[in-house]
Amino acid sequence: MVSGQFGMPENGAAARPVGRRLFAAGMAGAFAAAVLPGTRAQAAEGSGSAVAARPGGGGVRHIALSGAVNVRDLGGYRTAHGRTLRWGRVFRADALNKVTDGDLGTLRGLGIRTVVDFRGAPEIAKDGSDRIPAGAALVLNPVLDAAGATMAEAIGRALATGDLAYLDELLGNGKAAALMMDGQRSMVTSEPGRAGFGDTLRRIASKDETPLLYHCTAGKDRTGWMSALVLTALDVPDETIIADYMLSNEYRKASNEATYAFLSSRGIDPALIRPLMEQSPEYIEESLATMRGAYGSVENYIRTGLGLSPSTVGHLRARLLD
Repeated sequence: MVSGQFGMPENGAAARPVGRRLFAAGMAGAFAAAVLPGTRAQAAEGSGSAVAARPGGGGVRHIALSGAVNVRDLGGYRTAHGRTLRWGRVFRADALNKVTDGDLGTLRGLGIRTVVDFRGAPEIAKDGSDRIPAGAALVLNPVLDAAGATMAEAIGRALATGDLAYLDELLGNGKAAALMMDGQRSMVTSEPGRAGFGDTLRRIASKDETPLLYHCTAGKDRTGWMSALVLTALDVPDETIIADYMLSNEYRKASNEATYAFLSSRGIDPALIRPLMEQSPEYIEESLATMRGAYGSVENYIRTGLGLSPSTVGHLRARLLD
């Protein structure tokens, strides 16, 4: 998954020259942030699926911020056994480096105690460190995948020089979607991925670290798999997990459309990039299938792949389920 070091000047001037050293982490989200570094447009709010009412008021899935578009409460989803995830315990998001002072007030109102950042050091150096509410602890849990480095270089070269042939060769004819599928498998099986996601699950299970918010760049790939892990560990059905995963398309729609418009203005066919920018059910289904295929069961993956003890899983359920 990728983070390219290319960008669009704020006033719409030609793209800046691009360095050849490009780091891979968070394919679609980092690409969007790099192309349109100032874009944080809000998309229309959606309710998700299997949502229960929040005590004292209706359940609120989407947390509207000015500086981040894909911030959500993971509460309200129902398990296969009829229990319900508590609201206000776990939040998923895109990067918090552009949140406003008003946004910080909103996050503070959620009682956030821990923020887990899945971005790698090059992503943070390029886009900026998180702004987090006072009193919250920041945890850096980089989950990286070098599979997209070549792709990032190709996009950068196309933007800087107009060389579109290599970009088409690399991403055309289903190759972009194949890169995403490779990334989905890698998040499940790679050692850094398992370490980062396992550590985050342990923190969620701790009463001293919740409410907890985790994020990557766009809040859709690494964050999407982390959310699937939480829900899977709590016996939430796959159809609900997929529905939550797909909500990123709704909340990121305005930002994605701005990226597509910019690419078109540079002569790049947005269809080449769309599989990297938008979620597909097949992506998260591939991660779930890889988990079950490589480890035999969800329970084995949590125990041996992520290193969580049965007592930790018990604490996770006690903390999150009504």
